[in-house]
Parts: sequence; C-alpha cells; structure tokens
Amino acid sequence: CASDTTLEDMRGRECVLGLDLSSGGDLTSGALVYPLAIDGEQKYFVDSHSFMPAQRLLEHEKTDRAPYREWVNSGLLTLTETLGGYKTDYKYIMAHYRKLLSEYDLRLLGIAYDPHNADAFLSDMEEFGVECVMITQSARNLNDATVDFKLEVDAENVFYDRRNELLAWSFGNAVVVYNSFGEMKIDKDFRRKRIDPCDAVINAHKLILANPQTADVSEFADSQFLKKLWG
Repeated sequence: CASDTTLEDMRGRECVLGLDLSSGGDLTSGALVYPLAIDGEQKYFVDSHSFMPAQRLLEHEKTDRAPYREWVNSGLLTLTETLGGYKTDYKYIMAHYRKLLSEYDLRLLGIAYDPHNADAFLSDMEEFGVECVMITQSARNLNDATVDFKLEVDAENVFYDRRNELLAWSFGNAVVVYNSFGEMKIDKDFRRKRIDPCDAVINAHKLILANPQTADVSEFADSQFLKKLWG
C-alpha cells in the first residue's frame, strides 16, 4: 500500500477523521481517510498523525521499543507540553486538525471516535459542524469495517505516504481476533505493541461505509498522479 502520494495531493478533497483516544499519557492517534474514485474504482488514501505527552516519551520508548524520537523528528508524532507534559491534551489535538483542515482546504465529512475518554472533549468535536459518531470497540460492531478494509488492502485499493513509518508500524502490530460468533476486530500482537493509528483508520472506515461518499477526482486520473499512487 506504500506510495509516493502525500497529503499535498489531497488538497481540497473530502475526508473522514478517525480518532483513537488514549488513557492518561499513552499514544493518541488521528487518521484522515479520503474516499476517492479513480478510473471508476473506489480507492482510499490514508494519512495519520499521533500525539504523546512530552514527559512520557522516554518511558514509552523503553516499554514499546519504538523509535518515537525519530518519528517526532520526521513530523509523524507531536509531543504535547500542556498539563506539564504528562497527560494527553485533547484540545491540542482538535486544534491540530482544525489547522490542518484549513491549511489544505479539506472538506470534513464526519468524525468517528472511540468512546474511551471522549466525554471530556465531545463539545470540541461538535464544533467542527459535522456528524460525530461513537464507534463501539467490539467485534460485533467493527466486523464489517474490518473485513471490508482488509479486502480493500488485499485488492490494493488503499494507499498511504510511504514515509509514514509510524502508520506502517502500527498495522504491523495488529492481529485479527474473533468473538464466539466469528466476528472480527483488530487487537495488539503484544500488550506493549501500539495499534492506535490502525484503530483510528478502522473507525474512519466504518463511518465511510455507513455514509458512502464518492469524491470527483477525475483531475487526478493522469499519468503523473497514477505514477505517484502506484510507485
């Protein structure tokens, strides 16, 4: 799914924001998923960004065995200093996305969020003026979205900026688990392996499936864009 496509190529496009909210000072991630119609086929561009309290960086580098400092330097992870740098600052995260939407002239279709710790800043999400949908994190509720996203990946209909190593790392940590009814969801491979960006993507994909939107990207269907898309 890696490609040379970047967020710049999505300027002016429609997207859905998926959020995976952490507890305390863990990793918190947001994912913008762009539903695109290219040559008459449905495609999805996925872009993610993560946040972590600054004072928890060293701790998580050791416990997660992940190069978080490198991802900070490459612009994939933002360290927040609010509240002494020990607790997740949700207002900062929402301000980040308000700025991003404005900077790239993006048209937000909706926000999909998990209910964990969401009450504290639900009003901030509602200020975006779009549908905000709570995504229950159960296999029963996430099965269709998980199955469909896996099939889209297998069909190479999903693509992302190959420089987003944090996003790729999180998907590599994810495994599929089933409930007693055979319904699936993703889970961590090991307790300390983070899948927050992956969770955020699945949340957004569920909302897209529930409210299908097809973007007119005919201007993208040229040789230069397709070369970037498929590497």
